[in-house]
Amino acid sequence: MIYFDNASTTKPCEKSVRYLNEYLTDKFFNASSIYRQGIENKNQINLCKKMIAKKLGINFKDNIIFTGSATEANNIAIQGSLRKNFGKLLFSEGEHPSVYNTALALKNKGFNVEFVKLNINGTVDIDDFKNKLTPDTSFVSIMHVNNETGAINNLDYLVDLKNKICPNAIFHSDGVQAFGKIEYTLNSNIDLYTISAHKIYGPKGVGALYSKNKSKLNPIIFGGGQEYNIRSGTENVANINGFMGAVEEIDYACYDYIKDIKRYIIDNLNSGFKVNGELEKTSPYILSLSFKSINGETLVHMLEQENILISRGSACSGSKIGNRILSAMQLDTQSVVGSIRLSFSKFNTIEEAKIVTQKLNEFSIKLKNL
Repeated sequence: MIYFDNASTTKPCEKSVRYLNEYLTDKFFNASSIYRQGIENKNQINLCKKMIAKKLGINFKDNIIFTGSATEANNIAIQGSLRKNFGKLLFSEGEHPSVYNTALALKNKGFNVEFVKLNINGTVDIDDFKNKLTPDTSFVSIMHVNNETGAINNLDYLVDLKNKICPNAIFHSDGVQAFGKIEYTLNSNIDLYTISAHKIYGPKGVGALYSKNKSKLNPIIFGGGQEYNIRSGTENVANINGFMGAVEEIDYACYDYIKDIKRYIIDNLNSGFKVNGELEKTSPYILSLSFKSINGETLVHMLEQENILISRGSACSGSKIGNRILSAMQLDTQSVVGSIRLSFSKFNTIEEAKIVTQKLNEFSIKLKNL
């Protein structure tokens, strides 16, 4: 099998699986228990948090909150930040459904929500961002790397613009497709940053939220008060340690290797394929393509018959008709219908890229001539 759908989920690395198994079996104790084994697991959770903080380039000050997923972390970041006196909430049109649909729900409840347009390369439209930033803006959420196209937003520049116009506004970023893949030191002016384990060779069912100031977050899940009383629920010690195993194996040296795989595919595809986005402004881990004369879903299933797995786009939007992100990038309907997404991992090879490229060329021409 050739697996080129790593933006949806990745194969867990050996260290992650080893830690996961250890804390599912021998060290299964509740981290909230007061006996020695429970206390040791609580200390181990804090060690995991320190490891994540180090990879983010920040000092650990009880500012990492473990959650059951990045979706939950995004919801805590947004809904946990809400206050009665909130002004405008600003989101990009390119956000993951866990952010975008939360924003729509708040808009339907009467909150002042606006969306920033995307450029044709998939990044946030800076002029539109400037125009929609106003002194009464209370919350801003702009994703770091787009999960559909790999477009990279310049968070440092965006948060600097925010501080000039509405310095008290909370700035959140969904960093799920960036963390562990693109080397980045978290800007000290970013208030909230979301990450996930299963996108970086860790287990599903665990995410994390960096919070610069936990006092600005209200819980949206109530219970026993775990995770600083922000995210109650028995700590998933096994998954958290599986997360740490993946974090320990983060290697940014893979960046250029992955870029070579992506570059090979782009250079060797037939002329019917068009890249959605700019190569130098996108993550090497994600490649969005369109072929106007074919149906992307049909192409996905043809490749599946060859034991090659790719996707139409985000797994969280897999059952939806169309593609909200590509439409926001002003792609025409035919290009949206003919779109596919390839996404890569450190386990992929150039040899696999050659096979996939050959099949893409073969099947796309066959579909075009039907």
